Amino acid sequence: MGRDHSYMDEAFRSRRFDPTDRGTYVRDLVFVIMAFSDDMDRAYESIRDECRKMGLTAKRADDGVGSGIILREITDSIEKAELLICDLTHQRPNVYYELGYAHGVGNESSDILLIAREGTVLHFDIAPLRVQFYRDEQHLRTLVARNIPGMLQRSRQGL
Repeated sequence: MGRDHSYMDEAFRSRRFDPTDRGTYVRDLVFVIMAFSDDMDRAYESIRDECRKMGLTAKRADDGVGSGIILREITDSIEKAELLICDLTHQRPNVYYELGYAHGVGNESSDILLIAREGTVLHFDIAPLRVQFYRDEQHLRTLVARNIPGMLQRSRQGL
């Protein structure tokens, strides 16, 4: 979501932070940042299904077609999505990188749902953030269904 301030401006209430700036985004688009593996495919299916129930389109980097530059597709999606879901399970460097990019381009804390499977060890810089841990795919569905409506309300506030 494009804004003139960053996540850190929000977190530390710098002068650049503008709480009235709703940003620019593609309405109803949820970009999912996560590792790719069989167990994460099941998690993604759960997220995608719950988003679909709310009329949202969830996508992740491997949903694209053709031979485009994947990093550009990822950064475009992070910049354009109304909301982001970032699954920190498996502690992948690319996931941490993409989360950092999301923070830098103007996504606020209410634009990003941070999740991880129980037992995931969070790295130092991420540990202070609100991360919701899930036991299994059903619990993950519950977390998505419980959090996304409030995130959407905050995203669309004043529209």
